[in-house]
Amino acid sequence: MAKKKITLDDLAVMVAKGFHEVSGQFKQIDGQFEQIGGRFEQIDGQFEKLDGRIDALETRLEKKMDDGFHAVNRRIDLLREDISDLPDVREAVEDHDKRLSRVERKVGVVG
Repeated sequence: MAKKKITLDDLAVMVAKGFHEVSGQFKQIDGQFEQIGGRFEQIDGQFEKLDGRIDALETRLEKKMDDGFHAVNRRIDLLREDISDLPDVREAVEDHDKRLSRVERKVGVVG
């Protein structure tokens, strides 16, 4: 088979056609990147909403914990008030026990 000679015009047309095909492929890839970028924007928006919900939940939990701790602290304060005179009561009971023991010995109830 005889070789066909390629002219400069033929070469220019082939190169132009190649560039045109590559340009189309780049446009296609650019479109795909734009789609992906849109998806990332949607995902980013969802993360922002999630962050907001998490922040609100943290705030509610912190308030519940603070309220719970305040309630426990109030109960502890009431207990502290209730038992504040316990050493005096203990001393009085020991004193009464000693006196009762003396009376029992004098009366002869205890040997």
